[in-house]
Amino acid sequence: MSRLLLVLLCVGTGGLHAQGGAFAPPVVLNWDTSPLDLSGPARPAGYLSATGRRAAAFGTEQGSFEIWAWPLKLLYGFELAFKTPLYDQPIPGHEVARRVVVSPAGVTVVYSHAAFTVTQRVFAPLDEPAVVSVLEVDAVRPIEIIARFRPALQYAWPAALGGQYVFWDNARRAFVLSESRRQVNAMVGSPAATWATNNPAHTLADQPSELHIAVGDREPSVMPRPGEPAGRLAAVHAAGIPIVVVGAVAPRDTVFALYQRILATAASLYEHRADHARQVLARAVTLHSPDSLLDRAVPWAQLNLDAAFACNPDLGCGLVAGYGAAGPSGYRPGFGWYFGGDAAINSLAMSAVGLWDVTRDGLAFFARYAGRAGRHAGQIPHEISHGAARIPWFEQYPYAYYHGDTTPFWILALATYWEASADTATIRRLWPAIRQAFEWARHTDADGDGLMDNSLAGAGAIEVGDLQVGLQSDIYLSGVWVAMLEALPRLAAAAGDRRVAATAQQLYGKASATLRDRLWLPDEGRYGFALLNGGGVSRELTVWPATAMSFGVFAEDRGMATADALARATLATDWGARALAGESALFDPLHYNNGTVWPFVTGWQALGLYRYHHGGAALAALTAVARTGFVWGLGANPEVFSGSSFEPLDTAVPQQFFATSMVLSSLVRGLVGWEPDAPAGRVRLAPHLPAIWDSLHLGNLPVGSGRYTVDIARNDSTLTAIVTRTGGRGADTLEFDPALPLGAGVRSVTLAGVPWTCQPRATGADEHVACRVPLGSRADLVVSHSRGWEVLLPPPRPARGGRSTALKLVRQRLSGDTLVLDVEGLASHRYDIGLRTPNGPRTVAVVPQGPGDAVDGYARATVRVTAR
Repeated sequence: MSRLLLVLLCVGTGGLHAQGGAFAPPVVLNWDTSPLDLSGPARPAGYLSATGRRAAAFGTEQGSFEIWAWPLKLLYGFELAFKTPLYDQPIPGHEVARRVVVSPAGVTVVYSHAAFTVTQRVFAPLDEPAVVSVLEVDAVRPIEIIARFRPALQYAWPAALGGQYVFWDNARRAFVLSESRRQVNAMVGSPAATWATNNPAHTLADQPSELHIAVGDREPSVMPRPGEPAGRLAAVHAAGIPIVVVGAVAPRDTVFALYQRILATAASLYEHRADHARQVLARAVTLHSPDSLLDRAVPWAQLNLDAAFACNPDLGCGLVAGYGAAGPSGYRPGFGWYFGGDAAINSLAMSAVGLWDVTRDGLAFFARYAGRAGRHAGQIPHEISHGAARIPWFEQYPYAYYHGDTTPFWILALATYWEASADTATIRRLWPAIRQAFEWARHTDADGDGLMDNSLAGAGAIEVGDLQVGLQSDIYLSGVWVAMLEALPRLAAAAGDRRVAATAQQLYGKASATLRDRLWLPDEGRYGFALLNGGGVSRELTVWPATAMSFGVFAEDRGMATADALARATLATDWGARALAGESALFDPLHYNNGTVWPFVTGWQALGLYRYHHGGAALAALTAVARTGFVWGLGANPEVFSGSSFEPLDTAVPQQFFATSMVLSSLVRGLVGWEPDAPAGRVRLAPHLPAIWDSLHLGNLPVGSGRYTVDIARNDSTLTAIVTRTGGRGADTLEFDPALPLGAGVRSVTLAGVPWTCQPRATGADEHVACRVPLGSRADLVVSHSRGWEVLLPPPRPARGGRSTALKLVRQRLSGDTLVLDVEGLASHRYDIGLRTPNGPRTVAVVPQGPGDAVDGYARATVRVTAR
């Protein structure tokens, strides 16, 4: 029988009164503090979570929690209240929650009142289905702590369990949650409990269950009344008071034993959890740049993606999509179950930063649940509920294979992982599933144009809305498919499958030609959204071409022209990219697919813009994604925002991992241009250093077994890059292709002081110089160049709830010795633009004229600046 449990444990110092008058030993936690700790006031709607592999607590910064142990929701509405001699009624914890601290291994809520301060620390052990909460008490009078909660004891939707009830077991000082067969059980208790409420038999009560703990030298029955003389009262100081919650799909005696074991080992469980966080950070890619917010977002993104690896005793361990409370009547914890497409998207970031264990195992998880027969044979599942093993999920529910893009994305993710890690053994082990997935995908092309058809494959970019009408092949699904076909022949060769390699190569030629030519809109100079039934093309301006652009599948001229369209204000808000342009007749800023701003979509925008030399707008997109990690919850990126203001949707998931992953993908693969190819012994470094930055440092960049630091610095006429191997074998060759200012002429390139021959090229938006150099333990490259043109446009920093006001740089180019800028800004609003020119710094002013667009009030202007 499968087993799971959850434990919530709050620990005190000194002796704790236990059953029979004995004392329970205190559990003293050596709580880690870190320079990465994030802190602030406790906000009513601020999101807070503590996660492990097997359990999690989701709640608010005011201390209300919902607790899960996969696949069960155990309870919700867990919160504290405080009874003091000053008042007849308890003080609810949410009324006095003052401050919150989010740490790599747990979270802290501080409750403060004139009569007491209580510090609540919460963590989830790494490999136990448990959550641990530690209360530290400092009170001027004896105090009673009340832990309230509402029991649930229910499987994740759509599985279900009936006949639940709860009762108080006084001998064990614990509530027992159970069901009629007694095969699913839970406990909520404390060795320090003095009394608790009871409930009607064989049911879950309408009111919260309450566990009461007296702290101080008085029992609740003799707690002093208001106005009692102070001389009879003594101050109270306690390091903690334990509360334990245990749940398991197991017999009751097993759950009792688990309850005792978690209580007895809480301190070591915390140390293990904290040590794991330290290990993740020790291996993490680090950033030191002029942007402190981005520097801080990078380690938190890696901690979050590590937390996406969740273990279900029925299903195994894999990558979930996101976390959030299900609410009183809900049984899905945000997107806290297994999503194949999200896992693939997130693995691009995890491969880039070396989170290879969770990438490998997280992707392999989905191979176990690929379709076995019929039309889904070989298809990688889109989503798997935590309750899937308890119901016929794959046979009778429509969700498992809803998305068509999941399957090619999964193969592409494995190819990216292999290029970063050179883990050929995993590719060979998974090859039967990869081959079957490819066979499924290629047979979804009904019309023979080389592209997967949404009508056969399933959803791609759009899940709901009118953009689906008449859809044949959307550019998101098609871009992922073509990128996968380009990567698959090498992957097949590594697995020794020549037939698949040849088939994929042949398909790549046909599919890439269809994508590049048939979706091109020559009159608008950009790519459309989709091929339509009957041979037409959807002309809607969307952000979705950016996905194909991220993988470089378009020719440079068409990709750059599309990048100009993606940089327009109708798509690019100050807080990220709209999925659909504001100028569309279908635009709705609150519609899930037709106008909202998604951080993960904004990440594709950043990657596509960097790939096609639109560095200023790309930086704005990257920093917009990073900023979302400090809005709703500290260190957690929400799923989706309004398309009209910088505010998450009410329906958004507060901790969405494909939003988080785009911080890393946009930075490492985009801005830095770090693309490892460990099987070939090479790595590409193609940085677009922002014009407003003079340097950056990255540490722990992976290539195979090697780790590298990259230091880039520049002034008006020199760019220096130092690549240093800090461990492992790594790569033999560095392909260096940095962006230089527009109009700059390359004078020389040296490697370790020795002249080196490189190939300069002009893109029309910037200049590049391509060098291929040996990479031993260190490579020192210096590019000397003439001064060029750069626009010093800082990224927008909107206030929460704010609307777009920042100037958008749509296009830059040279016409002779004149810099030409196409910009968009608020109509009649003056903007001062800082420039670096061949003759020194300048500032020019622009005031866009016209009525402004209907959604944002933006108008277009052209700025011309001549060198002098």
